[in-house]
Amino acid sequence: MEAAFAEMPLALFSTLAPMGAGAFVILAIAFFTGKFDDDALRRIDRFTAIPVGLVVVGFIAAFFHLANPLNAFAVFGGLGGSPLSNEVVVGVVFTVAMLAYWLWAFLGKMPEGARKGLVAVVAVLGVVFAFFTGMAYMIDTIPSWNTMAGPVQMVGFSLLGGAAVGVLVLTLAGSADALKGGSLKTGTLVVLAVGLVLGLGGFAVQAFGASGMENGLYSGADLLAGAAIAIVCGVACLVGTGVCDTFAIRGMDGSVALKVTTGAVVLAVIGILLMRLAFYAMQMSVGLSVL
Repeated sequence: MEAAFAEMPLALFSTLAPMGAGAFVILAIAFFTGKFDDDALRRIDRFTAIPVGLVVVGFIAAFFHLANPLNAFAVFGGLGGSPLSNEVVVGVVFTVAMLAYWLWAFLGKMPEGARKGLVAVVAVLGVVFAFFTGMAYMIDTIPSWNTMAGPVQMVGFSLLGGAAVGVLVLTLAGSADALKGGSLKTGTLVVLAVGLVLGLGGFAVQAFGASGMENGLYSGADLLAGAAIAIVCGVACLVGTGVCDTFAIRGMDGSVALKVTTGAVVLAVIGILLMRLAFYAMQMSVGLSVL
């Protein structure tokens, strides 16, 4: 696990930015299924600063991984041929769309049709961004990472953590009642469940594959054993996220709901970060043989 902590900037990026992106899936469901007056919309737009902030902080963290931050611009030269370049470009497109949507909503009165159209675009781009974040780690020279289980788990973590952030935004905005019935409640619970299954399922598939690999220095089973505590704690936190939000959606009111939804976001951040560190701990480079 010591080597995994060296990747902390990237672990923070791949935790926070996809969580912020996933929150727009819940906001899109809310605007398509619920009815909010102008005051409620203003409050929601104000607290949408939370997922926006998570995305921005995530990208800032990624810059600390570079020996020279100016090298970040060189990544655009590999568009189409480099998974990392593709991730960065998709991330930039998503971020521009997200900021355009939020600034218009926050600074001026956005027509209902434009709001629904733009938030749907941002939500879709957010999921695509999470997928490409996982794709960036599909490297031929690191077979333990080179699996579609990586992008799948990133989408799952984005949906699960994003759902927690989206529920918190609506709760802070005083619109928690909209979560307790109808299509918004169903949609949010579905996103939570899908996120949990894809996130933990994708990680499990990758871990199973890595456990049967070895090279001249390490065995996958030993690497997993070294990350066992992080994995167990991460799974517990992510399950806790789903449980907290489920209880909040199904009937908690007032300050209790706010505490529970805040706790769900904290658990999501901790859980996803631990799973990302465990992912980095599974790094096994070329020269391995499959048992």
